[in-house]
Amino acid sequence: MDFTPNADDRLVSLQVERIDELLGDTDFPTTTDEVVAEFGDVVVEYAGGGSESLEGILRTAGDEEYATTDDLQLAVLNGVDRDAVGRPHYSDRDPPVSGVDRGPDQSF
Repeated sequence: MDFTPNADDRLVSLQVERIDELLGDTDFPTTTDEVVAEFGDVVVEYAGGGSESLEGILRTAGDEEYATTDDLQLAVLNGVDRDAVGRPHYSDRDPPVSGVDRGPDQSF
């Protein structure tokens, strides 16, 4: 794993897309308090800039119990700040071009 440890060799930051590697060895079921006690001071860095502590992210949902790694990862992804998801109001769909028939819009 490519994390940033501090002088005590303790993890202090990672990128949000690598959160699954951090939490992968956690014993389940687990609670917010247990995860925070182990990893709460880890700083999650957002690809678009900015960062937030894992504790701050998990506390947005209150005290929860997580049955699986997927549940915990989903809680983290749901709790991240707006900066974690990229540019606001961005769409990767091309705007319509005048004079070009694109057919009906499709949603995937």
